[in-house]
Amino acid sequence: MIESKQQDKTATQAAYWQAQLSSDLVTEQHRREFELWLEERPENNIAWQEVNAFWAGLDSLTEADIADVKSSRVIDFKTPDPIKPSSRFTLPALGIAASLLLMASFIYGQAGFYFADYTTAPGQQRNIILADGSEIIMNTDTAISVDYSAQHRQITLHNGEAYFVVSPDAKRPFEVQTQSGQIRALGTEFNIKTRQKDVTVTVYQHAVRVTAENGKVIERLSEGQQVAFSDDTLNPVTSVNLQRGKAWRNQRMIFQDRPLAEVIEELNRYRSGRIIVINNAIKTLPVTGVFATDDTNIALKTIEQSLPITITKITEKLVLLSAK
Repeated sequence: MIESKQQDKTATQAAYWQAQLSSDLVTEQHRREFELWLEERPENNIAWQEVNAFWAGLDSLTEADIADVKSSRVIDFKTPDPIKPSSRFTLPALGIAASLLLMASFIYGQAGFYFADYTTAPGQQRNIILADGSEIIMNTDTAISVDYSAQHRQITLHNGEAYFVVSPDAKRPFEVQTQSGQIRALGTEFNIKTRQKDVTVTVYQHAVRVTAENGKVIERLSEGQQVAFSDDTLNPVTSVNLQRGKAWRNQRMIFQDRPLAEVIEELNRYRSGRIIVINNAIKTLPVTGVFATDDTNIALKTIEQSLPITITKITEKLVLLSAK
C-alpha cells in the first residue's frame, strides 16, 4: 500500500512537470528544479518516461488499439531508450492520463486567465458593459483585461473570442491588444478571435485599423471584411458572410464542407476536456451542419452518424475519434 501511494505521488509529480515544461510560463528556474527532481530518484526518471510515452503513444494509436481500450484490455506504448519502463495503459490508466492531458492544456493555455479582469469558462458566454457604455460580448474560454484612463481605452484580449460594440469618444481611442498585434476601432462593431498567436478580425459595422506585431498595417478594414494574422504573418483581406459569423452569439456553430480536424478544433473550444482525432486519414473528411455550442456531445453523435468514424469516450474529459 505504501509503495502504491509512493508510485501515485511520483506519477503526479511527473504530470506536474510535464504540464509545467509545456507552459508559456516556464522559467530557467523551473527547468533547474525539474532536473534536480529527475536526478533525485530513479523512479522519477521512469515516471517521466511513462508520462511522455503516453503523449507520444496517442499519436500512433490504431483502430485495433481503440478496440482494446473499449474492452479494457492493455495498450503498450513503447518508451525511448535507454530507459525502458513498463508503459502499459488500461482503461482506468487512460482516464488518469486524460487528467494529465487536461492539466498540461490548462497550464499551457491559461496564462492570461491569471491576470484577466473578466473570464468565461468553456461553453460559457458573458456580456460586459464598460464605464463608457461600450459592450463586450465574450465567447467561450475567453480572458479580457480593461485599462481605461483619461487618454485611452485599452482592452487586452489574452485568449478566446469577443464581439465589441464601441461607444464613440474622439478624445479616447478604443484599442484591443492581442498577442500578435493591435486593433483600433474606427467605428462601432467588430469581432476578434484568438488562438494563442493566431488572430482573426471581422468588422460588422464601420471599420478598424489593424497593426500586426511585425509592423505591417491595414489602415482600414471595412464592414464585411476579415483578416487573419499572427506575430509574423498578415494574410490578405477577405469578404465574409456576417450572418454566419454571428452564429456563436446565438449558441450555434455553422460548418459547410469544413475538414473534420477543423470542426473538432472548434468543438474543443466549448468543452472542458479534449477530443482527439487519431487517424490522419479522417482529418480531411468534410463536415456540413449546424451544431449547438451548449452540448458538443450531440454534435459528436451527429458527426459519427454522417461520417465513417467511430467515437470512443475514454472519460467525459477525453474522447478519441478513429476511422470506422
